[in-house]
Amino acid sequence: MTRPLFCLAFGLSLLATSCRQQVDEAPAAADAAPEPEPATVAAVADEAIDARYRCDGGNRVDLVRDGHSARVSMSDGRVVNLGAITGSKPSTWSDVGLRFVVDGDYAALSQDDTGRTLRCERAGE
Repeated sequence: MTRPLFCLAFGLSLLATSCRQQVDEAPAAADAAPEPEPATVAAVADEAIDARYRCDGGNRVDLVRDGHSARVSMSDGRVVNLGAITGSKPSTWSDVGLRFVVDGDYAALSQDDTGRTLRCERAGE
């Protein structure tokens, strides 16, 4: 009678080991899933652009929504929307440590935490 109990116990231990291996392998499969692509300008291509600025380093700023928002397309593929600071002189858009300023012929994109400033020029329509 001890032999059938031993066989049953051995079989259950094999089953438990098999289940544990499947559970341990599941996170590895989830880690292998590709990361989503960063937002691109193509996703918002149907939005009307009020003005476009090309900045040093391959960056671009589009003023949209009647100037209420500045969409920064960075050279690394990221896209950040900056909100207009109402009543600012010179005209300023800011958010997430980025600032875009336009004052007549002067336009610049700057990063608050590093103090780095990129010169921008209005692009032809």
